[in-house]
Amino acid sequence: MVDTLIGRERHLRVLRSAFDELRAGSGAALALAGEPGIGKSALLWVAADTARAAGVAVVAARGADLSQSPDIRAAYAHVVDAVRAHADAGRPVLVTVDDLHLLGADEAGLADRLLRCAASGPVLCVLAYRRRQLAPWPAAALADASAGLLRLAPLDPLTREEAAGLLGERPDADEIHREAGGNPQYIKVLCALRDTGATAEAGASIFGELTGLDPEALAAVRAAAVLGEPFPVALLAAVAPLDETAAVRALDRLTRVDLIRPAERGPHLALRHRAVAEAVYERLEPSLRFALHRRAADALAEDGAPVAQRARHVTRAADPRNPEHLTTLISAARGALYSSPATAAEYLQAALPLLREGHDHAHEVHVLLARARLLSGELSEGRALLDALRSAGPDRPGGAALDSSRIERRLGRHVEAGALARSGLAALAETDSATAAALHAELADAAYDVQNYEDCRLHAETAAAIANRHGDRVGEAHALAQSALGHLFTGDEATAVARAARAAELVDAAPDSTLLTNLGASLQLGMTEGLLGRLADSERHLARAEALGRRTGQTYLDAGLLTVLANARCRLGRLGPALITLERVAQRSRELGGHGANPSEEAIAANVRASALYWRDEPGDAEQMRLEVDRTLALAGDSSTSWAVAVRCFHAEMVLFTGDPGRARSLLLEAAGEDLAGISPWRRPRWCDTLAEAALAVGDSTDADHWAALAESSPQQPSTLRAFAVRAGMWAHAARGDHEAALTRAHEALREFTARGERIEVCRTLLAAAGFALQAGHTHLVAGWLDRVSLLAEHIGSVRLATEVARYRSRLAALADAQAHQQSTATPLTAREREIADLVSTGMTNTAIAEQLFLSVRTVESHLRQIYRKLDVPNRAALTRALLDVRRASRPLGAE
Repeated sequence: MVDTLIGRERHLRVLRSAFDELRAGSGAALALAGEPGIGKSALLWVAADTARAAGVAVVAARGADLSQSPDIRAAYAHVVDAVRAHADAGRPVLVTVDDLHLLGADEAGLADRLLRCAASGPVLCVLAYRRRQLAPWPAAALADASAGLLRLAPLDPLTREEAAGLLGERPDADEIHREAGGNPQYIKVLCALRDTGATAEAGASIFGELTGLDPEALAAVRAAAVLGEPFPVALLAAVAPLDETAAVRALDRLTRVDLIRPAERGPHLALRHRAVAEAVYERLEPSLRFALHRRAADALAEDGAPVAQRARHVTRAADPRNPEHLTTLISAARGALYSSPATAAEYLQAALPLLREGHDHAHEVHVLLARARLLSGELSEGRALLDALRSAGPDRPGGAALDSSRIERRLGRHVEAGALARSGLAALAETDSATAAALHAELADAAYDVQNYEDCRLHAETAAAIANRHGDRVGEAHALAQSALGHLFTGDEATAVARAARAAELVDAAPDSTLLTNLGASLQLGMTEGLLGRLADSERHLARAEALGRRTGQTYLDAGLLTVLANARCRLGRLGPALITLERVAQRSRELGGHGANPSEEAIAANVRASALYWRDEPGDAEQMRLEVDRTLALAGDSSTSWAVAVRCFHAEMVLFTGDPGRARSLLLEAAGEDLAGISPWRRPRWCDTLAEAALAVGDSTDADHWAALAESSPQQPSTLRAFAVRAGMWAHAARGDHEAALTRAHEALREFTARGERIEVCRTLLAAAGFALQAGHTHLVAGWLDRVSLLAEHIGSVRLATEVARYRSRLAALADAQAHQQSTATPLTAREREIADLVSTGMTNTAIAEQLFLSVRTVESHLRQIYRKLDVPNRAALTRALLDVRRASRPLGAE
């Protein structure tokens, strides 16, 4: 009973207040009105239990019992007399009436008489009823009384927060709450249905509402439960079975007791809620259930109903002697395959017993079932089905090879996936078909997995051309996004950008129903856009695919898609959403229990999580980060695959971040080889940047120069990684003590990182630039940079970055005081003139200075003439030398 009171704290307070008044000798009346299952009876039970514990007399009545009394007037009088006997003796009494609405017209006025008792003595009257079923007479009496003694305490549906105690930490809690409409009873039924498929205990009170129904009404409610959706009267009559007159009569009775309600569409009717249908359906005997489904399937077929509507009933009452049942199930499975693969699998599973050896549809049923298992993420089951097909005989063109390849790749078996795709393509008689395009896309993926980017590009271009000829726009987008990566990794960035842009146009123009047939296209596009530095577009496309997959139950891409999405969010500085997304990856891994998991996807997801935890840096994050790093290394093992090398490189970077640059350098070179020969030239600038930063940290300017030079000279260097190459030069200049040049590089890197929305890299670069500016004596530049990092740190949710800002502010305050004193004695410049002079010394043009300080160019020129005159210098170069002399004098104050 306790869980039925969840979310009813307000009503319990009202009851306690009424009891306080009762103990003080005053009467009160309370009306608990609400939907069936909303918790009215539970509150009455609490009220009675509380009264007995306090020594208060209790008179309890139920509308169902009173309405069945042979002499209803005598029954009413018995209740009222019992109440008055206690009240006349001066003893407080609680009277409860449950299901007041069952008293019908209540001409005798039980509610009115009890309210008068409460008005004249120590009587607490609590009435519970369903508003929808309350007859006009008692409704009017209660409405009149509510203006005085009666307090109305309607029970509204529970909010999501109020229902938390019922729903717990379920991943589908929001969905169940929404479907149940906040009704506690429905929430329990739907939870039980999803957890065990059984609603017996949770639906007991619903089933109790069937007690007392006449045979016609009982037959009608059972037929409605089997139909499970809004129905016209004629359909229910055919299923029950009843003649239409009897069906109408039964439905009228069921409407009066609020088991049946008008549906939203047309003249249809339905049980008042799906939870009611499920509770009734579960109590049906198997033979009756079968017969009702059989009649429903026949009636719908006779009416020419849509195949999907008929398939639900055929699934539960399939007849091997009826060939139409098999074709219905196959047709329905085709229609539901992408919108609900689990439903399609259910139809196909029901079709299997209907097949006979050598049946024309046997191969199609098995292939469709395997694809449904693949889309639902049941990779091992799908693989077993396809293995059995291949063992039974040669694959038919367009048969199992394509899905077999997809399953092997999802399981991380890239070599096997490529081999299957090649064999499938070789078996095709027609190489200009949709299946051929899909197999070429598979071969493009297989080539990419082994870093054969030329073959990846060629297969992808072929797939795109075939898909275009067949009008498969989503398939074309998928192949174009693959082609973009092939072009990018072979040094043709311009073509890569164009291909990705075209793929994005096709995906954005595709309706959800079309995109659902190939969610891999969105994953491929999102991954390509991430590598091209288009993070906002990447997140948008991936988030759409994730929402579609969650809505339809297409979970086979979850691990890869969610990992790439989390990585995009992390790079965009959205740490909270990134970690939430990664928790779904972990949940999926737990569900698989190690079966069907892809080690590369698991390792990369753990890498992204470690990075997000490092930058968030809340209590407990550091320890969790170390666990994630250890997990990535264990998954990588001694593998030499590109993803395992990447895992080790990211591990080296985390070692650098946590304060061991020497070890970080060793680990990175061990993973990627001397001069990073073990990784793609395209990716080298990224890790040259890390090595140059490590060299600066240990004071090795020669090593820093080496990595900066390698980054700059790296062939096929895309603009995406230009920022890392520039920043490698920043670290190298700083290692040589040339902080002016380091600042110039920092400005270039910032422009690149900012353009791509990489907030964490922007903050890292700004903080490094702040350190170099402090060493160069440019205190006026640092405050603005730190303000920017502070604002970004707040948006990002990074405690670590906020802590770094505070540390730099302390250094800035000390150096600014020293510089202010020196400048006040060394030069007669005003504050604005000193600001402009310092910006000139960094190499900025007058136009750039005007933009930064929000001045006109003419004003900057005017100030500059005054600066030349005061300092007695002829030009910008002389001005820079003069200021450098001032900074050198103050350099010790800004030293690290």
